[in-house]
Amino acid sequence: MADNIKRLGLIAGSGELPVLLANEANSKGLNVISITFTEESAKSLKPFSTIVYQYGVGEAGKIIKSLKSEGVKDIAMAGKVEKRLLFQNLKFDLKAIKILSKIKNKNDDTIMLAIISELEKEGMRVLDQISFLKRLFPSKGHLTKHKPDRRENSDIEYGFKIAKEIAGLDIGQTVIVKDRAILAVEAIEGTDEAIKRGCSLCKDGAVVVKVAKPKQDPRFDVPTIGIRTIENIIAGKVSALAIEADKTMVVNIDKVIKMAEENGVSITAV
Repeated sequence: MADNIKRLGLIAGSGELPVLLANEANSKGLNVISITFTEESAKSLKPFSTIVYQYGVGEAGKIIKSLKSEGVKDIAMAGKVEKRLLFQNLKFDLKAIKILSKIKNKNDDTIMLAIISELEKEGMRVLDQISFLKRLFPSKGHLTKHKPDRRENSDIEYGFKIAKEIAGLDIGQTVIVKDRAILAVEAIEGTDEAIKRGCSLCKDGAVVVKVAKPKQDPRFDVPTIGIRTIENIIAGKVSALAIEADKTMVVNIDKVIKMAEENGVSITAV
């Protein structure tokens, strides 16, 4: 992150991540201009923002106009925006239609890179999330006192390989595995729903593996786990979670580890 940044445009999806990033930006002396898509997100970001704008996901023209009017040159993206909205009755303005008309498919990377390209044409640059939140990316090792057993380690090794392959195809970044059999592969429904689906196919003892894409762009869609992930893992009677070291963000890491340990779930960064 450049030291000369004074104003940061934050394009905020759902979840806790936008607030964490905004708070970190404030601690570095940055004024945050937030663009949000829900009333809940707008309310949570207000204490950390110079101003908050709330628009629809398809109002790209208004978003860009507001950022330019605020003199924003540097942007960070954080939080989840459901891609399934593209297949629902969502209204797009002319700018959004123009962006979407140029893309070859509706994969995550294709859409996000098209948006970033449009922002760059307007004289803005998108910064990576890691530069703000590096402390949330665990290095290799066991995060919990409870460690995976031999069977779980075998599933982690197998699941990691498969997860990397599907991530490379831009399908998803998470697999649910047991006894070296893939129970579920994450796709457009997201990590939480993939965990629920996979765990519904076995009584207990599934292993969840989450990785980064081989060519992960840290400006958007950094693999992330948090309280909700652990809640779904506990509900599904998962016995082990593995994440890719130094590339997966853990939000509320202390609480995540505490909840996992209390429920006999191991967490390992590999």
